[in-house]
Amino acid sequence: MMKIQLSDRALAFLKAEQAYLAKFDKRTALAVVQQLRRSVKLIGEHPHIGAAVDGFEGVRRFVSAPYHVDYIESDGILIVVTIRHGRQAPRQVDTNYPPFGI
Repeated sequence: MMKIQLSDRALAFLKAEQAYLAKFDKRTALAVVQQLRRSVKLIGEHPHIGAAVDGFEGVRRFVSAPYHVDYIESDGILIVVTIRHGRQAPRQVDTNYPPFGI
């Protein structure tokens, strides 16, 4: 399995999504975080599982419905650059975002 890091943006989304969902149902919030952690682990085990993102060389997207996980490989490390809900408008993928350890 490859080493995995989350960018500040991805980590901030994860924390905000958990806090938002916890207002309504703490079990759902926990389930979403667990789902995304399993997805990130799966990406680490199978780095080419995600589809290439058009227009962004080296960026791949794994869909863990309803979430999209965008990631790159850099120096043998997988960096999750963004996580977003599939109904959110995509933001520009910033492949220079400084990573934050998972």
